[in-house]
Amino acid sequence: MKYLCALSLLASMAAHADTMRCDQQLVSSGDLLTMAAEKCGPPTEKREYSMPATYRNSAGDLVADPSKAPIQHREWTYNFGSSRLMMRIYAVDQKINKIETLGYGK
Repeated sequence: MKYLCALSLLASMAAHADTMRCDQQLVSSGDLLTMAAEKCGPPTEKREYSMPATYRNSAGDLVADPSKAPIQHREWTYNFGSSRLMMRIYAVDQKINKIETLGYGK
């Protein structure tokens, strides 16, 4: 029973993390993406895309707002090697909003 409790706790922790460690420094949700680059170096993999700013019109439909700049999304993946778990950072307009723990690196 203790084994199952420990295993379920470990699985829930691995699915989502709000903080990642790079050497002796921490990067957390709410930090700027530039802080991650300063503390952890360049990511192994980058994915960048933009989405139009949207609003709901009077009919309740979600429509693009041409008067606003597109929202910039970035996903950075860090592979720290085969003995450590990989981490993925999700950022919107340069602000980290999620840090996800992945499997072991290569």
